[in-house]
Amino acid sequence: MNALQQRFAGGKAQVVGISCDSVYTLKAWADSLGGVDYPLCSDFWPHGKVSQAFGVFNADVGRPERAIIVIDGQGVVRYVDVHQLREVPDEEEIAQALESLR
Repeated sequence: MNALQQRFAGGKAQVVGISCDSVYTLKAWADSLGGVDYPLCSDFWPHGKVSQAFGVFNADVGRPERAIIVIDGQGVVRYVDVHQLREVPDEEEIAQALESLR
């Protein structure tokens, strides 16, 4: 995601990481990577409220699915990609979704 943030830093897009982990866990994760170049947000409490609002929370396992969501300037969801934890998102597909906002 750092590469995506750098790619779109000059545009009107912002990469944000959202997780149901606590802020302390998110900080430890980011530190283990040597830092990240985008904001991380905790959806810890109420547990998964943001993930639920976007329809990507998996109540069976108590965590959100891994997802990329593109939201336009008016707050309308324009693109959703839900994928497996070990699956790498298609950067070009995300780029096309972002380009469609222009």
